[in-house]
Amino acid sequence: MPDERVIVVRVGNSLQSETTKVQPIGWVNNDGVKIKLVDTPGFDDSRKGMTDTKVLKMIAGFLEKEYRRTTSRVTGLIYVHRISDTRVGGTPQNNLRIFQKLCGQNSLKNVAIITTMWDMVTADEGQRRERELRSEPNLFKPLLEEGAGMARYDGTRQSASGIIDYLLGKESTTVQIVHELVEEQKPLEETAAGAELRDIINEHLEKYKAELQEKVKCDVEEMKKEMEIERRKAEQEILWLRGQLNDLRKGLEREKPGAK
Repeated sequence: MPDERVIVVRVGNSLQSETTKVQPIGWVNNDGVKIKLVDTPGFDDSRKGMTDTKVLKMIAGFLEKEYRRTTSRVTGLIYVHRISDTRVGGTPQNNLRIFQKLCGQNSLKNVAIITTMWDMVTADEGQRRERELRSEPNLFKPLLEEGAGMARYDGTRQSASGIIDYLLGKESTTVQIVHELVEEQKPLEETAAGAELRDIINEHLEKYKAELQEKVKCDVEEMKKEMEIERRKAEQEILWLRGQLNDLRKGLEREKPGAK
C-alpha cells in the first residue's frame, strides 16, 4: 500500500460497533515487513440497518475482488472475543458458526482467536472463562483442534505485534468462501457460510412464527393489548428476517468487465 495513502480508522473502546465497512490498513511490523490488515464489521452488529447478511456480503465481496485482481491469499484471520462476557449465548455461537464456514477447515490453522478486555475481569475469573472457551465443543474447541491459536490482547502495541508476528509465521491460504465464489462459481447463498447464515435466519423465523401463533391464541381481555404489541413486534422481526433472506439470495454485486 503506498505510504502517502492515509486512512482514518475509527477505533471503538466500548461495546458498540464502530467499523462500518471493510477497511484495508497499511502497517509495518517491527521487522519492517509491510502488511495489509483488513478491518471488517462484525456479525451481530449493534447498529440499526446493519444485518448479518450485509456484513457477510461486504466481507465476501472484498475477499473475492482481492483474489480476482491480485490472486492474493490470506495469511491470518483474527476472531475477537471479549473475555468480559459472562456467558456465550446463541448469538455469539451463531457468529462463530458463520466464521468457521467462511474460513473452511483447511484455513482454520491460520486463525488466531484473540480475547480482549482482560482489565474488566479478575485474573481468576478470566482464566476460568478462558478454560471454558477452550474446552466447550460449541465454542472454540473445534477451531483449536484444527490448528487455530488462542491469545490474549492487553491493549498494547507489543501485544498486537506479537499476534501479527504469530500469524506471519503461517503459510498463506485461500479461505473457503473465496474458493467457492471464484473457483466453483457458487452464488453467495450456496456457499458454506451463506448456507449457514440462511439456516440461522430460518431458525429465527420459525421461532418468531411459533411465538406469533401463541400470541394470536391469547383470549384473556386484560392481556390482549400487551399481546397485540408483542404480536406486532414478532411480525416486524419476521419481515426483517425475510428481508435478510432476500438480500442473501441476491448474492454479490459483480463488477462489470474492465471496471476498477
